[in-house]
Amino acid sequence: MLLLAFDTSDRRASIALCSESEVYGEYIWSIGRNHSVELLDRIQRLLAECGVAMSQIDGIAVAMGPGSFNGIRVALATAKTLAFVLQKPLWGISTLDIIAAGQQQATQPLCAVMEAGRSELYAACYTTMMYARGDVHYMVTRQGEYGVFAPAQLAEFVQAQLGTNVSGEQTPILFCGEISDPTRQAITAELPGRCLFLSNVQSTRRASVLAILALQQWREGKVDDPLLLEPLYLRRPSITTSTKKRPLLGITSQRPTGQSSTEREEGAVRH
Repeated sequence: MLLLAFDTSDRRASIALCSESEVYGEYIWSIGRNHSVELLDRIQRLLAECGVAMSQIDGIAVAMGPGSFNGIRVALATAKTLAFVLQKPLWGISTLDIIAAGQQQATQPLCAVMEAGRSELYAACYTTMMYARGDVHYMVTRQGEYGVFAPAQLAEFVQAQLGTNVSGEQTPILFCGEISDPTRQAITAELPGRCLFLSNVQSTRRASVLAILALQQWREGKVDDPLLLEPLYLRRPSITTSTKKRPLLGITSQRPTGQSSTEREEGAVRH
C-alpha cells in the first residue's frame, strides 16, 4: 500500500510518502501559521520528487489533534477532500499517539506531551511492548484517555495511569514531545526523581511514524469514515465576536469606554 501521511498539528509540519517496507520521501519543516498556504504545495512537491501521481496513492493518513486549531482544521479538510476525490481510504491518528510511537523502543513508561497554552498541557500515557515474528515489532498502548492538564493535574494523571511497576516500584517516566524549559521544570517539581525528558529534536514528530500507525489499522481492517472523522481538539477554541459584527448579532459590547480593539484581535483563536 502506498500511503500519503501528513501532520500539521502545530507550527512544525511533516508529510511522508510510504509503503509497508519503504519511505519514498519525507519533509519536516517549520510551517508557522501558514498551514492553508503551504500544505498542498508541499504535498504536490513531494509527489513530483518521488515520481508518483496523486492517482497512484492507495490511502491517506492524517494527524487529527490535539494541537493548533487552525493546523488541525486544515489537515482534516485536506485529508477528507483527497479521500473523497481519489476514492481512497482515510485514517485519522491522534497527534499524541504519533509522539509516543516515535519513542516505541523506550523501556520506560511514556507520557506524550504537547504545549496547550494557558500554562496547560495536552497529554496521554503509554506503555510499550516488543514482540517478534521473524521481524521485531513494537506495540505502544495508551493507558487512559487523552486530556488537557495543568502540571499539578498532569502529575496526578500520570501517577494514576502509570503508578508503579509489578514490583511496586515507582519507575522513571519518559516525557516526550516538544516541551519548553519552564514546563519541564514544573513537571519535575511535581514528580521529583521520576522524570526523564527527551530533547525537542528527539521528540520531533515524523509523518512516516503516522503512516506506520495507519498501516497497522489497515492490517486490522480498520478505516475511518470521512463524513464522521472529527478533529481531536480536547477543548473548544476561545473565540470572541468582533465589535464590528456585534450590532448585527444583537450583542452589546462590554468593553470599557476608551478601550478599543481591532477585528483581528477580537477574532483571534487563542490557545
